[in-house]
Formats: sequence, structure tokens, C-alpha cells
Amino acid sequence: MDDADALVRKVHEWVALQKKSSRKLKNLADDLEEAVKAANVTKVVGSSVSVGGATAMAAAGVLTLLTGGAALPVLAAVGAAGAVASGAGAVTSVGSDAYSVSKSKDIMEEAQKVLEELQSLEQEMKNLMKSLKRQASNLYHRGGAAGGAAGGGDDDDGNIMEFFMRSMARQAGLNLPRSLTITAVFGLPRINMFRRIEASNIVLTGCLTILTAALFGAAKEGGEKVASSLGRKAASAAAGSIAGGAVGLVLSVPQLVNDCQNLDNIETKASQTLRKNARTVLTSAEETEKELQKIREALKKLVRIKFIIEKKNRTRDEKRELIDYAINNTPYPEVKQWLSENAESNVFFHLVNLGNFIKQKLNEEAAKKKEDLERKKIELIFLAHGSIVASMIPARCLMPLPSITDVLLYSPWNCFLYPEAAYSIATGSIQPGHRRFGCTNPDLCPFPPAAHTSFNLPHTWNSMRNTGLQPVPIIMVSPVAKIDDPAFAAFIALAACFGEPAANRYLIPYLAPYIGKVPFFVVTLAMSLVLCFSGHEATVHLAACLGKSPENAVMQEEYLRRQYAYTVDNTGMTVPRETISYINGPVFNMFKAVFGGESPFF
Repeated sequence: MDDADALVRKVHEWVALQKKSSRKLKNLADDLEEAVKAANVTKVVGSSVSVGGATAMAAAGVLTLLTGGAALPVLAAVGAAGAVASGAGAVTSVGSDAYSVSKSKDIMEEAQKVLEELQSLEQEMKNLMKSLKRQASNLYHRGGAAGGAAGGGDDDDGNIMEFFMRSMARQAGLNLPRSLTITAVFGLPRINMFRRIEASNIVLTGCLTILTAALFGAAKEGGEKVASSLGRKAASAAAGSIAGGAVGLVLSVPQLVNDCQNLDNIETKASQTLRKNARTVLTSAEETEKELQKIREALKKLVRIKFIIEKKNRTRDEKRELIDYAINNTPYPEVKQWLSENAESNVFFHLVNLGNFIKQKLNEEAAKKKEDLERKKIELIFLAHGSIVASMIPARCLMPLPSITDVLLYSPWNCFLYPEAAYSIATGSIQPGHRRFGCTNPDLCPFPPAAHTSFNLPHTWNSMRNTGLQPVPIIMVSPVAKIDDPAFAAFIALAACFGEPAANRYLIPYLAPYIGKVPFFVVTLAMSLVLCFSGHEATVHLAACLGKSPENAVMQEEYLRRQYAYTVDNTGMTVPRETISYINGPVFNMFKAVFGGESPFF
């Protein structure tokens, strides 16, 4: 069991112990006040026995009536002892104070044990939290998500909560990518549990201080204070002392009646403290329990969504549930709009099934290699026919969940790919300096040859993660072949063909003619959902042409030149053959089938 798992268990223990402690503290406050009340009754009775004769009988009647019968046992005991001398009342008063101090001391010691048990558990929780804080800091400095995604490494509550929720997710059967920030991605409630632990510790420390002072006062001054106590609430205001009550009664029935009316004046500083802390502890337990329930409900919903994603034959209601979940959990209006408009079609669900197929193949590859694929990032090369349209979306729409860490585009906007370039993208051997550009239609192109090469070209690839919220054209992708086309394999582990650097690199031809042309952001949404719930995270490399569609579409050319690069019409990109160290015939033929014959020499 790691520290996060231990903390989850301790928090549940803490809630149960808080409820138990609250009940105990309340009962101890009641016991404490009952002890004081009993002492008050005893002292009033003790005073009454010195009245004598018929007056004493009247006093006894008054006591019985005003104390609701509480004085009867004491009257009987005093009468049986024949304590009718004038000094007997004073002795009884002193004895009752001694009893009150002794009984109250026992009660406060028991309350102290309850509070110390809570404090001990909270200290265990704080130690675990410190350990998790160190782990979050280490992850942050290594570039992990737990620190960086949860607030730049300095948000202690957020970082610890991430570990905490990840543990609860594991217990619920959810295997999520390590780089994913659960609270941000899935909208789980941000709770104040750990700040509450600190606040609770302060409250308990204050309560223990008051009780310790009261115990010290009772032990040190109990006898002397009781012997000299003649006031109705002697010492109740000093250091939380609970020795007090009605003493020193004058020998008259009218005064006796007045004293009996004050018998319920029994609340002490110690009992007030216990009762207040009982309420505070119970409130903390109830609020924490509500927050834990919110997390459990959110995780239960995620388990349900995972079940629907992995299911082959979904009902109409299940499809609606998955669409609604996707709509509610994407921050991008463009994605929401597409999902809403296509909620009744099967396009999105076919893409989810494609994602499940990819996950299945990844698991098979991991099993062959006897590797824990969860601990590795994977590279997915998506091979498709592609084009761009005039409508724009934020680049981040292509990475709806952190299970897709980046989407890389290799050619400039409005540029076609030749097979050699796409093949190099797939194998991971392409470098920015390898790119060569030229005209794809020299006979009919209205632009001079130099126009296809004279543009500013960055020395890096077009990273959608780095582009962030800047708009980019919507990329449309369409299938490359029929599913049963012998020129294509449904999934290729490129390491088997090329070794390094193709290890952990997988080629996914888009073989879905029944889906047709769709926005690429919908493909990545479906893939990211599946990858997220399977524990994988991937960089997606798009091997597709990015020519504009239709050919006469009006694009934001100046902006796209600034965003990355934009070519004139009929421009294609290739790489020299000598940059490709090895060509696998079947794989290369696949790219030739998509992008046409081998490229001309540029």
C-alpha cells in the first residue's frame, strides 16, 4: 500500500472517529454538568437539614418539589444519618464540592483521551500528506503532471488531492494515465479536506489546553478551593475549573426556594468547551463525508462511462449518455456543436470502436514484450487522406484530454505529402532539414517554380500543444482504403519492421469507409477517451496531406504564414531517398497507395 492508499484509509477512519468522538464529547459534557447539578442538590439539601423541625419538613417538601424528586435520595441519606446539627449542612456542602471535583476530573481525563486519539490519527494523516507533498515536488521538478498540472508545484492541497483521488480511482477500477490531472480533466470536486485537518488540529489543541488547565487546577487546588468555597459558582471562571454550585445557604425556606431555582445553573467552561468541540468535530465529519461522497459519485460516473466506451453493442440510451458526457466535458464550443449535431449518427461511436481496437492491439504488443505499457508514452501515426477547410478552431481542440499529449503536423498548411515524406514520418526518421518542396502539377500550375520554395519555414514541426489556443484550420480526414484491402494492415507495430527509433511507435491506417470524412478533432476526441481509460498516453503524428478543400477556398493565408507556414497551391513535400536508411516494401507500398507514386526530384 502506498502513501496515497494509506491516506485514503486514514481519512475514512478519521470521519468515523470524529463521529464517535463527537457523541462521546457531548455525553461527557452532559455528565460533567450532571455532576455539578448533583453537587448543587446535595449542598442545598445539606443546608436544609439545619432548619429543624416543621421548618425542615417544609424545606424537604420544597426541595422535593423544586428538584423534581432529585433531592429525595440525599434527604433520606442525611435523615438516616441524623445529620440535624447546624454544622451538618456545611459538612455536606464541602463534601459535595469534593465529589464534584473528583467526578469532573474523571470526566475530563476521559475527554482528554478522546481528543488525543483524534490528534494522534490526524498526525498520522499529516505525516502521509508531507510524504505526498515531497513526491509531488519531485514529480514537478522532473516535469511530471502531478506538480505542474495541479498548480505549478506550490499548491499543496491540490497536489496531495491529486494523489488522493488517483488512489480512490484505482480502488474504483479506473486505470488512468499518470500525466492526467484528475480534478481538472474529469471535473471532480475540489475539496478542502486537508485544510480542515489543520483547522481541526488547532481546535483540538485549544480544547486540550483548556481541559489540561482545568485538570491542573482541580488537582492542585481542589481541597483548598472546596473547603473555602461559599459562593454559588466558586472557581468556575478560573482556568476552566468545574468545582462550583449552590453553597452557604442561609437557614430560611424563602432563601431555600431561591437556591433551588438556581440548581440548573450548571454550565462550566469545561462543559462549554466539550459541547462546542463536539459540534465542531461533527460538522467536520459531516462536511468531509459529503465531499468524499461527491468524489465517489463522480468516480462511479467515470466507471459507467468506461463501461459504455468498452462495450461493443451500445443501447440508444448508452449512446446518448456517452455523447452527453463528451459534450459536458469538453471546453470547446466547436466540439460541443459537432457532437450535438451528430448525436443521432453512429460516426462518433465507430471512432470510439476504432480507439478500442487500437487499445486492444497495444495491449497485445505489451503482452508480447512483457512490458508494462502504462509506464510508457506511445507514438501513434495516423495515416489518412487529409485536407483543410476555411473554418478555424483552437489548436487545443485536437487534444481534448491529456491522454493525447501532442498532435504533430509535418507539412506547411496547403501542402501535399509524397510517400517518402509520409513514410519517414511513420518511422520517426524525418528531420526538419530533410524537407524538400516543389510543384505537384508543373504543366498547369500558374505559379513559377520558385514560389513553391520561397517561404519562411520553421525549424520545428507544427506542434498543436505549443500552438495552444491559437486558431488553426479544421483538418478533415477520410479513409485510405477498404478494410479488406490487401495493401493495408489494420495496425502495424513499426518496431517489428524498423527497430529503433520505431520502438513504441505504431501505424494506424484510417480504414473506416462506413464512417467517411470527419473532422480530425473528432477522431482525436474518440481516441483520447479510450486511451484515457486504458492508462495510455500518446503523441499523435498525422501523416496526411493538408491541401485546402475545395481548391478555391479562401484561407487566412497571412495568419497561417505567421502561425507556422503556408504554401501556394500545388505545393508538395518530400524527403531525399538517401535520408531513408531502410525501406520496408509492404509498408512503403501502403504509403504509395495513399499519396500516389514516388515523388519527383525537387
